[in-house]
Amino acid sequence: GLRTNTSGSLKEIGELKAHNQELEAKVCQLESEKIRLEAQRDQDRDAFDRERKRMEEQHAMLTENHATELQNLENEAKGYKASKEETEAMYKEMKAELDSTSMELQGL
Repeated sequence: GLRTNTSGSLKEIGELKAHNQELEAKVCQLESEKIRLEAQRDQDRDAFDRERKRMEEQHAMLTENHATELQNLENEAKGYKASKEETEAMYKEMKAELDSTSMELQGL
């Protein structure tokens, strides 16, 4: 009877060892999966950071372009206003000349 028990416990020990090896293999698998996921996470974070930086730069560029465009329009408007004032001044001058010529003609 003793011998059967010994072989029985040896069998159990063998099974436990096999089970233990399975668990160790599973742990190794999980650790490599964890490493893979961490690497993926870091890669995703880097990609996200790059994309955010690109969008911030694009936004800054658009803001700058809008400011430049606005400045150009304001300068153009100032130019038109100056030109209009100049034209009005010339018109008044010519009208005054015309009026004085007209008065002179009437005086004749």
